[in-house]
Amino acid sequence: MNQSANLLQRYRALPDGCIRLLSLQPSANCDAQVECHLSPARIDERPYVALSYVWGQEVPIYGILVDAEEVHVRSNLHGALKELRLTDRPRILWVDSICINQSDIGERNHQVRQMGAIFSSATQVIVWLGEGDDDTDVAIDFVQALSKLDPGTARRIVENNGLPWEHRERVFLALGMKNGHDNHDRIVGGLTKLMDHVWWKRVWTVQEIVLARVASLRCGAKSASWSHLSQLAAFALEVSHHNTLGLGRPMVEAVFDEMTGKVSRLYVATGALNDLSYRVANGLDINLEQMVWQLLTRQVTDPLDVIYALLGLTTEKIIMEIDYGKSKKQVYRSAMKDMLERNRVGLVPLHFLQDCYLERDPTLPSWVPDFGILHSFKTINLATSGIGIALALGPLYNASLGDAGWSPPKLLDDDDVLEMEGVSVDEVRNLGDVCPRFPMGWKRQEAQLRVVFDQWRKLVPKKEEEYIGGGSVIEAFWRTVTFDLLLTDRDYLAGAPDRRDIRLPRGAAGMHPTTAEEEAEVREGIVDAPPPKTVLEKLGERRFFVTKAGYFGLGPASMQAGDIVCVLRGGFFPTLVRPATNDRYTMVGEW
Repeated sequence: MNQSANLLQRYRALPDGCIRLLSLQPSANCDAQVECHLSPARIDERPYVALSYVWGQEVPIYGILVDAEEVHVRSNLHGALKELRLTDRPRILWVDSICINQSDIGERNHQVRQMGAIFSSATQVIVWLGEGDDDTDVAIDFVQALSKLDPGTARRIVENNGLPWEHRERVFLALGMKNGHDNHDRIVGGLTKLMDHVWWKRVWTVQEIVLARVASLRCGAKSASWSHLSQLAAFALEVSHHNTLGLGRPMVEAVFDEMTGKVSRLYVATGALNDLSYRVANGLDINLEQMVWQLLTRQVTDPLDVIYALLGLTTEKIIMEIDYGKSKKQVYRSAMKDMLERNRVGLVPLHFLQDCYLERDPTLPSWVPDFGILHSFKTINLATSGIGIALALGPLYNASLGDAGWSPPKLLDDDDVLEMEGVSVDEVRNLGDVCPRFPMGWKRQEAQLRVVFDQWRKLVPKKEEEYIGGGSVIEAFWRTVTFDLLLTDRDYLAGAPDRRDIRLPRGAAGMHPTTAEEEAEVREGIVDAPPPKTVLEKLGERRFFVTKAGYFGLGPASMQAGDIVCVLRGGFFPTLVRPATNDRYTMVGEW
């Protein structure tokens, strides 16, 4: 029987509501070849464990036997199957790369549409974080140590209503931290390795863990319950934000807090996934736009999965079906159209249009974001990091003044052209140099700011002249390059990744700086700002410009002299567009 015939035999057509399950055969020999069998079943017919893992990019070279035929898999899955097989009985798994005929687009479409049901119906979801070592073994044991907690203390941790010292002490004792921890460095090193695993950076893994009824982390031979990682993350947040003793912290709290500072990304990511899981479990409203905002930093292998991986988590009825036969243009355009038509606040989805026109797919209409590269740090703009979600709730900027008459834009020419109402304000005349992305290191960042600001200042008229929008031109310059944000005393929400920036009030002290020392203080305020470093991040890949009438702005690197500044109805920012043909325009980006 040739290979194609074997493939057809293994992947016979599945009826609706059915999946294939993988029976992983037992072996007491860890070096024995992996053997398994595939069999069809209804999703709710038999108990099974769903594997959440990352495929990887390398060529599949590791041979396993599937129904007595050798099939090649990648190293990450091969390691998982070897570790997960039992010694005395088969283990029933669902593993997407084997249980789905990946070469059949029709079956792939059908099975991916069922992914939500597959993971929510599994008796357990195992998160595979790769091969372990001595450090990750210690870290997994540290997480699992919370299994020693009494149910009352465990419940109080996740309720986040404050934890008195006697309950904190119980947690520290469970963690083996009566006065600190002898394995402090090893635990941090192991948690860092878990935190840096690519599983946390992929889009599909979000749905897989959020929909799980029960989940566990597996790294090599060691495992820990996801619920215990959740408790540890909640406890770390509690200790970081609430000092229980007014006269000073106990040593154990100080040591634990120091450990938390080094692995905070792990705890923040865990908390965000748990928050999303809570919203899904309680039927709270989740739309596609919110999901894209929340998962901007995650990546995919197939660019269509940026959208498809989110559909199973939304509560709204999406007008698109999963179809891997469609082009990226078709899928991204449909997603953007859906978000624009559903949004009742304004043109919020247009904030996905990143400053990446030198890198975006040129086949996409200019009003359609290249969702596949939004995860890149190079594409951060005013509407993403730090204040992104806040914009949808209560924007810092509101160019169209909350226009109550706003209605969704229209689509023309087979949905390629977006028709919007707006007002043309001015035309770009002079441009400054593009501000490069900032390097690491305080001194290098401050030095780059000084060079960039000095070059941009050359475009500003004399200091004593009045700015067209009121006040002096020099004050307008400094308000522009700082995005009109207060550089100190931000209203931080304890534990919230969406920390709010505050607009700079009129007549604010120190604005504008009048001496070299005061200018240095402004630059230092930009560099010293705690995360999210809004101004520092947003200046990268932007350039200062002056319009014909004398307005100042910061636009994307791709802007040109002659671009038109306009205010679109329902938009939070002024927008730059470029005249094309037939009274149409190309979207350049936000001012």
